[in-house]
Amino acid sequence: MIIGIHQPNYIPWLGYFRKLCQSQTFIFYDNVQMPMGKSYVKRCQVKSPNGPQWLTIPTPQLGTPGAICQTPTLAGPWTKKHLGSLRNWYSKSPWLDSVCTIIEEEFAENHPSIGAFNGAIIMRLAAFIGITNIHFLFASEMAHDITGAESILPILKEEGATIYLTGRGAGTMRHLDVEAFAQANIEIQFLDTSFATYDQRHGEFLGGLSVIDAILNIGPDETRGLIS
Repeated sequence: MIIGIHQPNYIPWLGYFRKLCQSQTFIFYDNVQMPMGKSYVKRCQVKSPNGPQWLTIPTPQLGTPGAICQTPTLAGPWTKKHLGSLRNWYSKSPWLDSVCTIIEEEFAENHPSIGAFNGAIIMRLAAFIGITNIHFLFASEMAHDITGAESILPILKEEGATIYLTGRGAGTMRHLDVEAFAQANIEIQFLDTSFATYDQRHGEFLGGLSVIDAILNIGPDETRGLIS
């Protein structure tokens, strides 16, 4: 049983979807503290004629933020701005209407938290590009009552993991207790996050953008090929 765990980011990059693609069960890690300041939970990067641009979701400015699953999105014109930017910057893409419909419909769903909202878009985009047969879970809805980084191993045990699929980010490596995983008979498998370039509008190729940049430039099938 291969399990991937990650915070529910806002329309994340190709590496996030590669983790989805290689997991049998994928868990949205939404029972951890909502990051303060700049975070991929609340923003993604796409490309305009003037270079990379951030699309940011406004959230309450709390002194001590709660968990991602407790953090709402704020009402306002940001939804129209995000969709308007995509329609302007990717106007000639044959896949634009399909992608914007997915995002627009989830905007209208009035999800209870930014985690639920992001998770819903991720699941729909995964299906759109052909990543299927994944069992999705939210950590906040699981049986254990442990929160924070200490909950990773209990989550994996609860779901019967034999392989934990993870990246090599500083935050991940800081909390990765290799000995504890070995004692639990769970193998740690590191994700390869190198990707080929693809035909991209607006000048020279820029990597690390939201998955929708790839989808809107080369389509769902070729995006799936890059990821897998």
